[in-house]
Amino acid sequence: MIVNNFKKITIGEKGVILKFKSKEPKEIPFSEINQIYIKVKKTPIQYVLLFVVVSLSIVLLSLWIFGLTLVAFSPLFLVFVGVIKLYSYKRFVLKIKLKNGSSVIQTIPLRLKHKTIEDITKIRKAILVCVKS
Repeated sequence: MIVNNFKKITIGEKGVILKFKSKEPKEIPFSEINQIYIKVKKTPIQYVLLFVVVSLSIVLLSLWIFGLTLVAFSPLFLVFVGVIKLYSYKRFVLKIKLKNGSSVIQTIPLRLKHKTIEDITKIRKAILVCVKS
């Protein structure tokens, strides 16, 4: 499996061109692409549980040191909001699986998700044209 951090993906005449930050561009022919898709990755439950344990430890420690009069219930509310935000956080990953078994993986920011979906649609159409030819 190849994990690449490419800067930009463009569609050429014969394939997909991956432009990297420090390396020279690499072209992947349409005939070599097996699958291309975007996958949603959520935050693992272990990270959410770790956040809850650390946050509640800090709140309980502050309650023990300062007492209930100085520490209001707002830290518990912030922990609750943090858990909800952390659990609902999503990352998008572009995956290009090649016919030789290797993969190209790139995380996609939320603001570029729709543009990436449009690019994937164009690539899929080009692959269909390549297969029919």
